[in-house]
Formats: sequence, C-alpha cells, structure tokens
Amino acid sequence: MVLRGHLEPLAAALRSRHRLAPGLLRGNAASALVGATRELDRWGRRHGRTDVALRARRLASGLLGEPLLAGAGTLTGTAFRRRSCCLYYRVPGGGVCGDCCFARPPRSSPHAPSG
Repeated sequence: MVLRGHLEPLAAALRSRHRLAPGLLRGNAASALVGATRELDRWGRRHGRTDVALRARRLASGLLGEPLLAGAGTLTGTAFRRRSCCLYYRVPGGGVCGDCCFARPPRSSPHAPSG
C-alpha cells in the first residue's frame, strides 16, 4: 500500500510537473522511510518496547528490498547511506545531508547555474 498506493502516484504527479530524476525521488523516499524507522526504533528502546523497534526495522528492511526502493542505499541497523544525492548542497548555506552519498559537498560545475 505504501509503495503502490502512495509513493508511485506521488512520484508520477511530481514528474508530470517537474524534471526530477527517478533515482532522486527513490533516494528521498528511502531516506524518509529510514528516518521514520530510526525514530520508531529510538522510541521503542526508550520505552522498553523492543518489539516495536524490531518490527520497524524489519518493515523498513522489507520495503527497501522492494523493486521501487531497491538500490536506493545501504541500510546498516538504522544507519542509511543513500546512493543518490538530494542536492541539499546546492541550497545557499547547505551542505551534505545526514545520509548523503558524498563525504563533503561536491564542487559546483563551472557550467552549473548560479543563484
């Protein structure tokens, strides 16, 4: 339901109006999924509900294995390293996000549009 009922229609709607790479959207969705999982894991551990933490991690792992999200990044526990760039480094004052594929912001191309 999450992937087919929500993520696919959202991605289609965004791509119908904007030039967005499918990998970018896939990476953003995977990153959001892992972020939510991380918070559920923390909550579960903090409140003695290790069952909640375990279920959240298992669900996330299963969803990341689905074709729509497969290959979006690497999940290790609740740590995620995405394979696509969310382009946050292009925002004035931005940098790399918490699960960035880059260790530091890449240099801007001399042909890239400037702000």
